[in-house]
Amino acid sequence: MINIVIDEKTIQVQENTTVIQAALANGIDIPSLCYLNECGNVGKCGVCAVEIEGKNNLALACITKVEEGMVVKTNSEKVQERVKMRVATLLDKHEFKCGPCPRRENCEFLKLVIKTKAKANKPFVVEDKSQYIDIRSKSIVIDRTKCVLCGRCEAACKTKTGTGAISICKSESGRIVQATGGKCFDDTNCLLCGQCVAACPVGALTEKTHVDRVKEALEDPNKHVIVAMAPSIRTSMGELFKLGYGVDVTGKLYASMRALGFDKVFDINFGADMTIMEEATEFIERVKNNGPFPMFTSCCPAWVRQVENYYPEFLENLSSAKSPQQIFGAASKTYYPQISGISAKDVFTVTIMPCTAKKFEADREEMYNEGIKNIDAVLTTRELAKMIKDAKINFANLEDEQADPAMGEYTGAGVIFGATGGVMEAALRTAKDFVEDKDLTDIEYTQIRGLQGIKEATVEIGGENYNVAVINGAANLAEFMNSGKILEKNYHFIEVMACPGGCVNGGGQPHVSAKEREKVDVRTVRASVLYNQDKNLEKRKSHKNTALLNMYYDYMGAPGQGKAHELLHLKYNK
Repeated sequence: MINIVIDEKTIQVQENTTVIQAALANGIDIPSLCYLNECGNVGKCGVCAVEIEGKNNLALACITKVEEGMVVKTNSEKVQERVKMRVATLLDKHEFKCGPCPRRENCEFLKLVIKTKAKANKPFVVEDKSQYIDIRSKSIVIDRTKCVLCGRCEAACKTKTGTGAISICKSESGRIVQATGGKCFDDTNCLLCGQCVAACPVGALTEKTHVDRVKEALEDPNKHVIVAMAPSIRTSMGELFKLGYGVDVTGKLYASMRALGFDKVFDINFGADMTIMEEATEFIERVKNNGPFPMFTSCCPAWVRQVENYYPEFLENLSSAKSPQQIFGAASKTYYPQISGISAKDVFTVTIMPCTAKKFEADREEMYNEGIKNIDAVLTTRELAKMIKDAKINFANLEDEQADPAMGEYTGAGVIFGATGGVMEAALRTAKDFVEDKDLTDIEYTQIRGLQGIKEATVEIGGENYNVAVINGAANLAEFMNSGKILEKNYHFIEVMACPGGCVNGGGQPHVSAKEREKVDVRTVRASVLYNQDKNLEKRKSHKNTALLNMYYDYMGAPGQGKAHELLHLKYNK
């Protein structure tokens, strides 16, 4: 530890710490834009200038290491003038129209503009935005009129996915952010996970909005519009209504969706329980037939893109069960019309997802049954929050409500899908009960919980040992594959989630600023909501879901067979 002084405050910090890290750890604010500690992104925006006693020139706090006895000033007149000048320069190439911008409530650049009172030297006026905007992808939109070239998207993609699918490149008009080779994201090896969107401090990267699709359906008297939210939405939505981190808002979400006019409010946790019925059955069949092993989960569409584009030799190992979103969608267009007496063509299914890749998944040409699309629209957590705010619904004061029962019941196994390790744990609970023909009480697989990038365990089912692995973060999957372990060790079952921490940290979740990330690990806090629900629910195994069992008995038949296999399974291709 060494002693330094920042703004007349003496603090002790670890050697090799940067000035900005030392300041943030001690509650001292230093303006910044490019700084993203978790991805090592520094030195690009020039906003974090500080004055160091004994040095003639100002230093950048994000790349300057602390030294014993160092005296730092973050708000001297010289510093303030430099920062204001730098922000003004960024404004020269930034369309400063905050009203329609989706980031107006949490734009890190806007906060800097307000703090420094900077103004553009020459306002950036755009007559035709078409040359600046790339809307070709089904998942991600680039608006270069908002880009500040901070490099956070590039760093997040490289660090978290290992793909390098987005980068800042030279063009005729200067440096621009783009997908590989200037292509549409969907036509590259991009996973569409949205970690670049989550890292962006401004409105340069956003999800492809489906809000208009949903509003049009809600206004159509001939459409019966149903909605269902993913497990991790209930862990994060409270953040967008100033309720804090780690607040369970399940009941308020049901109430808000009814207030928006949805005809039925269901839950994707029901689809997660469906997925386990199919996936656990498939795993047991593979055990009987001695493979092919390992069996990989198929719930994460970004991971599906990763295996399609990078590891096609393992496509046969991918579970053929559709993801909870798509499996729910298939049931919503087949089983639900039968029990409701409504034509499948009139049902419009909306899901609320923590993920941008889910938009691509919903629009895949394979995701149809009997000519009818499984899912019609996908809203991210952020998009649903916007709809709630636009409708002037007082979310924080809503009374808790319940989901509609037919496809709204769920178990603890379904809810933990949103955290890394949750799919594996849910599947093991059901597989072990099925194989041993018992209602087992020891059902918590804590060895596969937590944020470690690669987790491994050996589990016992029916007197036999099975090797399992849980991987979160696409870059960790690449490390796992490149290590050769998959060939050396006899794995039977592997869960992969492309986003670090799983869906609780998905690319469609509420934005968390670089400075907030220093204070709180949202992955852990959000996941705690899911595990608390699981612990407190009466039913904690997917095959105990009464509404789900009714669906199989009345319509689908046996899991993995006949109608269930036809509607709920899919083989992916290279």
